Amino acid sequence: MSALSKSMIAAEFARRAKQFHANEEPMKIRLWGLFSWEDVSPYIKTGEIIPNAGYKKENKIIWCKPSQSFFDKWIAPLLAK
Repeated sequence: MSALSKSMIAAEFARRAKQFHANEEPMKIRLWGLFSWEDVSPYIKTGEIIPNAGYKKENKIIWCKPSQSFFDKWIAPLLAK
């Protein structure tokens, strides 16, 4: 199995932000997204996705958040729609 594309991850982050955190400032959201480690590990390695505290590869399913640059490039345009 391979990692999800950046656009798929961004779409899920944006969906969750709109659905569950509509009145919050986006970069202050604590529980941005729940993904399998395998789906996001390439982006964790590059620093584009940041696992929440305490989550690592052994957890298999992790809560994570976007880096500021990932948010600016991939998620903010979706939230603007």
